[in-house]
Amino acid sequence: MVMTLLGQSTSPAIAETLWQNRHELLAKGKLMGQQLTATLLFTDLKGSSRIAEQLAPETLFPWLNEYLEAMTQAVQDHQGVINKFTGDGVMAVFGVPVSHSDPAIIAQDAQHAVDCALDMAERLAKLNRHWLAHNLPTAQMRVGIYTGSVVVGSLGSKARLEYGVIGDSVNTASRLESLNKQRQPTPCRILIAQETLNYLKDAYIVESWGTLSLKGKDLAVQVYRVIAPRNTSMVVDTASDSIEAKA
Repeated sequence: MVMTLLGQSTSPAIAETLWQNRHELLAKGKLMGQQLTATLLFTDLKGSSRIAEQLAPETLFPWLNEYLEAMTQAVQDHQGVINKFTGDGVMAVFGVPVSHSDPAIIAQDAQHAVDCALDMAERLAKLNRHWLAHNLPTAQMRVGIYTGSVVVGSLGSKARLEYGVIGDSVNTASRLESLNKQRQPTPCRILIAQETLNYLKDAYIVESWGTLSLKGKDLAVQVYRVIAPRNTSMVVDTASDSIEAKA
């Protein structure tokens, strides 16, 4: 019943948490709205319209589903919840549906989201190699991540319920994903804001993009691009912005 109300499957760890807290979460057949701090992750494919023009529908759907399956698995592997698919995009949330006030747990959610994005980058690279070998289009993607306050709960009616996540933090994460679309230094571009970086300590190599204005928002945001984990066994070539494994 809890899984039905959420509208999707989730990781075993989160499913267990939901079950242990089912009496608090369920009231009148709905998940009641609650405010909490979570990390939002948005993804989108670059040039998806061009790819759709190149492929026949019977080829496009398997191609797209292969991509979405890989991205969904990355979210679940890193303790996230898929909130919705937006065409070829994904909206995922880390830190729901049970509220946490411990900064250490909120920081862990933020790290899970960034690790998920880096995992997505690796999965995309594998997909691109596979697609190239089968004469299919390769892809690039953008990821936006933001940590902040949201309100979560069931939205809709008895006939159609959706697990809703609303708030300015959702808008900010979405705007980070779509920021400066033409600026794509790597096949998978990962942007975060200062609010997320504050929880990550010094765990990742990041590149500052400065204080930038986001569409539809009055206040500018300090933006960073995530390059790699700081303790990675890889070498970052800053000249070409590529990452290679150590010999």
